[in-house]
Amino acid sequence: MKIHVYDTHVLTAQGQHIHFDVLVNDEHIERVQEFAEQYLAKLKVPATEIKQHRCNFCHSEVASPNVQQQIAEQGHSIIRL
Repeated sequence: MKIHVYDTHVLTAQGQHIHFDVLVNDEHIERVQEFAEQYLAKLKVPATEIKQHRCNFCHSEVASPNVQQQIAEQGHSIIRL
């Protein structure tokens, strides 16, 4: 399965830098921002605390079996960097 990697950087109002990748297939490209926001919510970072946010396409690659399974189950995979 070919997937697309979106390099995501968030700076909170308190100065915390959060860096992660959002991995999706062709079917879910339009939902990358939504998946990033869901992940931040799981980290308990509310939108009001985000000072800067960047989520840019980085590259495409062949997904590992684990990432393929996550995308099949939830539409995306997140890798915390």
